[in-house]
Amino acid sequence: MDFVLTENESLISEGNTTDLLFQDLQLPNIPKWGFWTKFLSTPIIAFIGIVGNVLSFLVMKTKTLRHKSYSHYLCALAVFDTLTLIIRQMESVDEYLVSHKKTAGMFQHFNDSSCKLYNFIVHVITLMCSWLVVFMAIERVIAVCFPFKKVYFRKETGAAVAISALFIIVSFTQSFRFLMIEHIIYDDEYNIRDCLASEEYIEIYTSLDVYFFLWTLVFVLPVILIIICNSFVLYHIFRVKKDLSKEENYLTYRNGRARERRHRSTVMLLIVTFMYIITLLPLFTLSLIVDVTIKVGSQERARNTYVALRPYIDISVSISLLNYASNFFIYVLSGKRFRFELRTLFVKKKVVKRSFTARSTKELLFRQTS
Repeated sequence: MDFVLTENESLISEGNTTDLLFQDLQLPNIPKWGFWTKFLSTPIIAFIGIVGNVLSFLVMKTKTLRHKSYSHYLCALAVFDTLTLIIRQMESVDEYLVSHKKTAGMFQHFNDSSCKLYNFIVHVITLMCSWLVVFMAIERVIAVCFPFKKVYFRKETGAAVAISALFIIVSFTQSFRFLMIEHIIYDDEYNIRDCLASEEYIEIYTSLDVYFFLWTLVFVLPVILIIICNSFVLYHIFRVKKDLSKEENYLTYRNGRARERRHRSTVMLLIVTFMYIITLLPLFTLSLIVDVTIKVGSQERARNTYVALRPYIDISVSISLLNYASNFFIYVLSGKRFRFELRTLFVKKKVVKRSFTARSTKELLFRQTS
């Protein structure tokens, strides 16, 4: 039997994961502990992440940091991460209403146009989060390996142009959703509607959504590029440190201290990029296992595999959510400059009193006696 994955049925999707994946089979009761863990943890992670992303945005826009190229990528990442957290919380509530309360979800009163637009926006935001991390990795390669080379990509205007170009390209890759998504009844018993692919396009949409969007653009291709870029950066850092350890003159020492400051920023951004891989890897792995089981195994084996892994899939969804909420804490722990600028947001600046010199004192006495 061929199983068909639809929009809300994809196991690696950023939104709901529902039992409709096996709608043609009679499933036994799936353990609910995974769902409840995900449902209860999502608002906590979303709230903490939104607060952290707002603070990160404000710090990166301070006078000291806003002129640095990487701050533009981090600001954009904070915006799209925040939007992702809001969307995830909405879809968590929708899953609870539809799957557990058997009532109309948040998309019940949408129409075809609003479904197409919402579906398009959600997936563009997800891709922007993924590829901004890739752009940060590329920016670090240029900054560390070619520190004295003026590259347009690392300038303020260059960063803004790169982010705008990325948004246009990402939007183009997801344009197929305007054609294939409709407002469809998928539960006749409770008359529940959702934004899903129409029957006419269900097969091609499944391939585009699961293999092109989710696997290729969200995980595999970004991970490959991030690993390549980070490998170059780490190799260069270790090589420079090895060379500096052999030199003892003062000029080299001063240059080494400057490199150390750049390397601290680099390490902070490396942690952000590796965090992307670590948080998404469990969900991708479980998705791959279930997909392979569906394609090569029997109906019974596919059903049992899905039932056994479903709670862990829900937990993996919560883990993936950490990717959009953890950057602020990474900046605080690894960025000395970030911590300093963060303190200045909450600590009032001291008023600097003018010191009187001998000349100013004479001028004051002259004015008083004249």
